[in-house]
Amino acid sequence: MAWTLPPVGVDLFDVERLLLTEAAEPPLSPQDAAARDRVWDRAVKANPALFDGPAVACGELERAGPGVLRLSWVRVTYRHYALRRVPGATALPSLFVNVVQPTDDGRVLVVRMSPSTAAPGRWQLPGGSVEPPREGAVLDEAALAG
Repeated sequence: MAWTLPPVGVDLFDVERLLLTEAAEPPLSPQDAAARDRVWDRAVKANPALFDGPAVACGELERAGPGVLRLSWVRVTYRHYALRRVPGATALPSLFVNVVQPTDDGRVLVVRMSPSTAAPGRWQLPGGSVEPPREGAVLDEAALAG
């Protein structure tokens, strides 16, 4: 059973094993690609610290058996997420990890987003997006944990 992921939100899955498979980025129409590039160019003009670095997007989630989840991942760059601002276009969901890190005195660590992000100065839990492995290398659970 495959799930269509919502563009934002939190999902918790009871999973004992994660299978990661690389998938191709879905094709974009020339119109959506041009609109994406215009949105990205405006964003960079507004925040020159943005960069179009490599990232991993989530292509699909599928229950592959009891306690086993298969996640297909796609190599993209941050420019891909400008599709979220293109009417009628669909951006793949981010593969992003957050951590709730308690301190010794019982408080919780929070951080501010850097100037090179889409939401500079926003408070959030520590985390980050996943970068793809080198060409020919695999993305696996150990890489995600790192």
